[in-house]
Amino acid sequence: MKIVGDGFLSSRGVADAKHINRKISSIIKLVQETIRLCDSSLAKNDITNQESDIEKQKAISSVMLARLLEISESIVLLANAGFSTEVTAGLRNFLEAYFIFGNLCSNTEFVKEYFKTDLKMRQKIINAAMQSKNDIYDMVKSYATEDVRIALKAEIEALNANEANCYEYARRIKCVDTYNALYRIASAATHSTPRSLEIYISENEAGDITEIRRMPQIGNIAESMITLGQFLLNSCDGYNELLGIDLSPETKRLRTAFEGICS
Repeated sequence: MKIVGDGFLSSRGVADAKHINRKISSIIKLVQETIRLCDSSLAKNDITNQESDIEKQKAISSVMLARLLEISESIVLLANAGFSTEVTAGLRNFLEAYFIFGNLCSNTEFVKEYFKTDLKMRQKIINAAMQSKNDIYDMVKSYATEDVRIALKAEIEALNANEANCYEYARRIKCVDTYNALYRIASAATHSTPRSLEIYISENEAGDITEIRRMPQIGNIAESMITLGQFLLNSCDGYNELLGIDLSPETKRLRTAFEGICS
């Protein structure tokens, strides 16, 4: 079995990454411009109080937009280095945050529902700790006394708190097709399913692996970056509508530019 490439940090890997970067430079520039536009929207927020429901909605939506931008920036860095599979995994992380962000921007009541999901996650961690004999959970066990567990269960029941449900969040903002066509497929890279291994190998006619590739590869980077840019623009529009900011000329210009690359 032959190993092709010397890894991403080798001089050859860096050279390969630069070659890929030249191929996708126009797309990268558009995505970076979109990130800057979103950043400018975030900077325009005029949130001074966080007492009313709408003020809390604006505040948490702003935090989630910052999260979306960080994911986007990390994807740009991965794309520039030719990490094709990790770009796909990053896109999946972006979409999950995007579905939550869409609900935060469009539904004031969702803020409460969103934070209630942490109660269920806390309960799952405590339950796992109680069932394990591993000392990695010692700190959790010392905290999670019987009184704490009883109180947490009662709070969950009283608030009708549920676990986070990415599919449901996508459905509510009419993104089921996006969930099925993009999120499910991108999840293969996040979870390292057999499907995600294809980019690393070459096979012979018998289906045996003949090569393992350890090098930057363009893969689906270009397509993923275009998708990222377009959904970032959706995020920008939703956030601007919530905060009463008008940047529609800029978002329309960038949408046209992305559509031009796709055509």
